[in-house]
Amino acid sequence: MPWMELNLNPADKWNEGCLEDWSAALTAFLLEKGENINPRLHMLPGYYTVALGENEEFGELVISSAERLVVLLGLSYESSVEKELVHFVARFARQMGAVALRAPIMNAKERKFWRQMGAGLYPDPTRLKEDIHREHIRVEPLFQFSLQVTYRDKPALCLEPIFCTARAEGVVSLAQRRTERLLGGRPIGFASRISAHSPWELDRAQWNDLLAFSRLDCFEVLERCINISEFS
Repeated sequence: MPWMELNLNPADKWNEGCLEDWSAALTAFLLEKGENINPRLHMLPGYYTVALGENEEFGELVISSAERLVVLLGLSYESSVEKELVHFVARFARQMGAVALRAPIMNAKERKFWRQMGAGLYPDPTRLKEDIHREHIRVEPLFQFSLQVTYRDKPALCLEPIFCTARAEGVVSLAQRRTERLLGGRPIGFASRISAHSPWELDRAQWNDLLAFSRLDCFEVLERCINISEFS
């Protein structure tokens, strides 16, 4: 399914600390339009979802704190309220420091609507038709402690550090031990998801190889992020 993406050019930094404000702002907007809907906020590692109604009458927002991206899902664009909602979300996302707003498109009518807003077409990802080669993998910091694994200089996976009950199998590096001590001594792993801007679809073996080959570098980058945050 193709996507449209609107660059927001925010003036401020990403305001992750006020993500609960999304629910309040969307509730106020919908009440103003005569819709008594209470958006529900759910937190997951590295991103949030905001369901607009019990049955998602006005779709759902996915807010990626790592990528500073807002994804709008489930709209039909049939009513004026839905179209106004898109403009409202774009303005509010810009105020919150998001860098882009994106949505899937189903037909030419929806594409025209987003083009009129200034959005561009984002192509479907394609299958990565090769085995993963370690030398093409890099790890970069994203927002706060979120990390990004790139492959051939393109975004592939987003990683979020999480506490675990036990360490994963494999070499335990000094960087991993230091990082775990900095965060209280508990074992640390990474929740992974594909980057919104990945140009590829990855099969499970490729996904696992990206994680395995980047694991030691991930702990070194995470340790640096933690140390920087302590002195900033």
